[in-house]
Amino acid sequence: MTCPEQTGLKILTWNINGIRSLEDFQDRLQQSEADIICVQETKVTRDMLTEAVACIPGFTSYYGFSRRRAGYSGVATYCKVGCTPIQAEEGLAGISGGGDIIGGTENLRCEFTSEELKNIDAEGRCVITRHKVDNEGKEQGLVIINVYCPRADPERADRAKFKLQFYKALDIRANALRKMGDMVVVLGDVNTSHREIDHCDPYEEFGDHPGRRFLDHFLQCEAVEDGDNQTDAENCDEWQAVHVAVEEKQFIDTFRIFHPDRKLAFTCWNTQLNCRSTNYGTRIDYIFCSLNMSPFTMNCDIQPEVLGSDHCPVLAKFNLKLTSPSKPPDWCTKYFREFAGKQVKVSDFFVKGVKSNDLKRKSESINEVAKKAKVEKKKITNFFVPKNPKENKVQKTIESEQAKNDDKKNDSECWENVQNFQTKTTNTAAKSAWGALFKPPAPAPLCPKHKEEALRRKVLKKGPNIGKEFWVCRRGEGRADDPEARCDFFKWVK
Repeated sequence: MTCPEQTGLKILTWNINGIRSLEDFQDRLQQSEADIICVQETKVTRDMLTEAVACIPGFTSYYGFSRRRAGYSGVATYCKVGCTPIQAEEGLAGISGGGDIIGGTENLRCEFTSEELKNIDAEGRCVITRHKVDNEGKEQGLVIINVYCPRADPERADRAKFKLQFYKALDIRANALRKMGDMVVVLGDVNTSHREIDHCDPYEEFGDHPGRRFLDHFLQCEAVEDGDNQTDAENCDEWQAVHVAVEEKQFIDTFRIFHPDRKLAFTCWNTQLNCRSTNYGTRIDYIFCSLNMSPFTMNCDIQPEVLGSDHCPVLAKFNLKLTSPSKPPDWCTKYFREFAGKQVKVSDFFVKGVKSNDLKRKSESINEVAKKAKVEKKKITNFFVPKNPKENKVQKTIESEQAKNDDKKNDSECWENVQNFQTKTTNTAAKSAWGALFKPPAPAPLCPKHKEEALRRKVLKKGPNIGKEFWVCRRGEGRADDPEARCDFFKWVK
C-alpha cells in the first residue's frame, strides 16, 4: 500500500498543549490533509491513554510517555495506514525500551553517561519512525524524529543544562541516521526562536544565546550578522559534542526555503496575555529536513488560523511516495496489551434477556407495594375498639383537657405572631445594614486610549504587592507601534 502519489507526502507538526483538552481530536485527525501528523505536549502517560484516542480508524499511532510526572510532556506520531512506518522507537537515546532501535545510537554512548541518557529519555520527549520511500524504483529510508525540546527555566540552571544536553543528543542522533543513508526530518517544538525575524521582541545581543548557536550549527543558513558566536573548547556550550565529531549545517529550515523574509510568521503565543489577538509571538515550531531531502521539498507553511492550543500547526509537503509494510511495527499502540485484547464492558455484568423497561416496571411495582404497606401501617389503629364504658369516660376527660389546651395554644399562637413580626422587623434592619456593608463592586474603569472596560488582575508574584488587584487594558499585549495592542493603562483596585 502506498500514500496518494498525486498529492505528495504531507507532514504536519503541532504542539497541542494537552490531547485531552482537544475533545474533537479524532475528528481533526481524520479531516486533516496531512499523511503523517506529529503532536507534542500530549500530557498523557500510558495509563491515561484511551483506546478512542490511541486507535483511530485509518491511522496507526506511536507514543512517547513521561516516566517522571503524570500529565506532563509526551509526544505522538499518527500515520495514515498507507504511510505506516517499518520501524518505530520511543525516545532519543535508544535506551527507553519502547519499540525498535532504529540505529545511530553508538556515538551517544561515547558522549553521555548511562545516567544522562536515562534522563534524556525520562520525560517522553521523542518518538522516531522510519518509513520506506519508493524513490524512482530505488528504496530508501525516511526517518522522522518528532521532538518536544525542553524549555529552559531562567530560575533553574539544571533545566537550562538539560535543554542543551537534549540538543546535543538530537544533533548526534540525527546526523548519525543521516550518515546511514536515510533522509531525515526533525520536527516539533524546538523551544528556541532562531533569528530576530522569528521573535516579536528581539532583545539586544539576541544571537548571543546557546540555543541559537546550536541552530546556527545544525542548520544551513546565512552567516550571523552580529559576529562570530563560536566559543573556545574550554568554554563551549553544553550542546557541543566533545568526544564525537558531528558535521555541521546538514539540515535546512523548510519554512525559510519558501518564505525567507516573511515577518510576523509566529507559531506560539502567550494566551494568558491574549497575545494571539495581536500576533505577538515567536516561531519555535519547525520542520527541518536533511540536505539530501531538500530537492523533494515542495512547500512548507504555518497555519495560524487553526485554534485549540497556544501553538499553531506547521505543514510541509514533499514529492515522495511511501510504501507501507504488511503490519505495523511492535510499538504501535494497537498492540498495547490494554488495547489488543477483548475488554470487559459494563453491559457484561447485566443479566441477558432482561430489558431496561422490564427492570423499570419491576422497580415501579416494588415501589407501589412499599407505598401501600406504609398507608396500611398508618391505619392499623382502626383495628382497635374500646372494650368497656370506663374507657369512654376516660376518653371524654381527655377531650375536655384537650379543649383547655387548645385555648392556651391559641393564646400562644398570638404571642408567636407578635414575636415573628418583631423578628421580621429586626431581619429587615439587619439586611439593610449588611447591604450597606457589602455593596456591589464598582464598575470597571475605561482605559483612556480604547475607551473599553479594563481587565481586573491580581499580583501573583512574590513581593510586597502579592495578592493585590489592579486594572489594565483588556487588549492583548503587542508591539509598541500597534494601535490595536494593549495600552499602558494601569490602576490599583481600591
